[in-house]
Amino acid sequence: MNYIFKKDFFSYLSIACALILIIAIFPFDIFYYKFLRVFIFIGALLMMFNSYKTPFKLLSFALIAYLFNPIIPIYLFQKLIWIPVDIICGLLFLICTVHIKKKKKPFIPYTKQKSPKSYGRDRKF
Repeated sequence: MNYIFKKDFFSYLSIACALILIIAIFPFDIFYYKFLRVFIFIGALLMMFNSYKTPFKLLSFALIAYLFNPIIPIYLFQKLIWIPVDIICGLLFLICTVHIKKKKKPFIPYTKQKSPKSYGRDRKF
């Protein structure tokens, strides 16, 4: 398989979101977590609109946008609960930066054995 980095705006946005989420594992002030909620919410909405053709990505980014919603925030109250959530969401953002292509088999002519043709007139009854 070939892993190809997509060089577009959404890939760089998802890398930025993943870095912010991975850094959120460490303790910071409340200002950082408010910035994190706004940035991840906007990033998840943009990635959701970008991946409207694949339902798994669409639903997962909708769930991330709901979880990091700054308007009606969801409080999990403990840092130990947020750490795995941040890691999983960061990995999901990182996965969306790579396009996976399957390797094509090289074309080798005449690898299949030709079967002899039979015509209807050659049949014996």
